[in-house]
Amino acid sequence: MIKLTAFNIKVLAAVFMLMDHVYSVLMPNLVILHYVGRLSFPLFAWLLAEGEKHTRNIYRYGSRLLIAAIISQPIYIIVFRKSFLNILFTLLIGLIMLRLVRRYPRLLQQIPMVGLCALIAEIFRCEYGAYGIGVIFLMSLTDKLKPAIWALSWCILHFVAFVASGNSLAQNLAIFAGIIVFQFNSKQGPRARWFYAFYPGHLLILGLIRHFIFST
Repeated sequence: MIKLTAFNIKVLAAVFMLMDHVYSVLMPNLVILHYVGRLSFPLFAWLLAEGEKHTRNIYRYGSRLLIAAIISQPIYIIVFRKSFLNILFTLLIGLIMLRLVRRYPRLLQQIPMVGLCALIAEIFRCEYGAYGIGVIFLMSLTDKLKPAIWALSWCILHFVAFVASGNSLAQNLAIFAGIIVFQFNSKQGPRARWFYAFYPGHLLILGLIRHFIFST
């Protein structure tokens, strides 16, 4: 398998997200974009977990997420016509959760923290909700659990999410994101200063394209 830097994984996450949003906003009949796009969130969750481990200033990291989330929210509502909080709020709650569980070395001590943050994500109607917090937590364990145990936990999470939500099997395609993150070569690669602007920026562009297409 090809080994990937953190930058490579970041680019893949952005591309998969763009594909998913092109499907949602512009091309609802091209379902393959949605299927491939399901890989994006787990990659963002892994990037968040890596960022939390290596950041020198957790407050600056969280502040950037919060500012980007607030800026993105009105664009998100207009483009998707949803009242949920956008994915950056989910990642922010996940960041807080990761910093909390860092204080407790035992898994049984960490579960209540994860559960509380999952509940908060559901109450505030954050995109991906409790499932998203579970994904972030498991992605933070890729270098702590044996690969077989992690893979089993990853599959169980998606099975439980499918049964609990009754949604289509599309989200279960996110399972394959686990293969990608295990190709990480422990190198960061180039810095991606564009990353925080990409989320609101691409949504704005897609929204404008839809407006001009359907208003003519």
